[in-house]
Amino acid sequence: MGNVLKQISDCIVNMEEDEIESLIQRAVKSEIDLDSVYIQGLKDGMVRAIELFDKKIYHLPEVIVCADTLNKGLNLLKSFGDINKKSKGKIVFAVVKGDTHEIGKNIVKIMLEASGYEVIDLGVNVDSTVIIESAIKEEAQIIALSSMMTTTMIEMERVIKELSEKNIKYKPHVIVGGGCVSKKYAEEILADGYSENAPKAVKLVNRLIGGKK
Repeated sequence: MGNVLKQISDCIVNMEEDEIESLIQRAVKSEIDLDSVYIQGLKDGMVRAIELFDKKIYHLPEVIVCADTLNKGLNLLKSFGDINKKSKGKIVFAVVKGDTHEIGKNIVKIMLEASGYEVIDLGVNVDSTVIIESAIKEEAQIIALSSMMTTTMIEMERVIKELSEKNIKYKPHVIVGGGCVSKKYAEEILADGYSENAPKAVKLVNRLIGGKK
């Protein structure tokens, strides 16, 4: 059992996208439960890839390929049944109103899910009211906002302002990112955090939800 799970984990780390599906099929045929395949294989590999990024051994392009490999394996694994993924926290994720660029969001989403978080993906071009209502309904700890355009990043400030006016007991943290967004802008609009890329977004969420540095 351990051998094929280690191979799946290594497959993620080594960016072997063409091999991942055959390894998943082998694990399932060996009657290894789906949760173990996910936790000890796919998730373990992505966690290791992010650690390599932290150590500056891997750079963002390598981590993206690792994430693509993970996603390919996860999609196949889900076809065999439900995976009982214990959540470390819930995040509502959206590309703000007026913006339809979602590649960055999708990469961050994959890495957050691989790190154990439940991500409610609202998609692109999402109105501030929908974002806030979804976060309240889902009792999310974090709202994650993405914008790739200077003309739409003002919508991030709108979400933060409208959320501050809500009379709710526990307000979710709001974190922002995207090609046009900077740490300075995040501070100006009173966001709770900013990340320039997906691996750093995972670290930011870990700190805000779990108190990890």
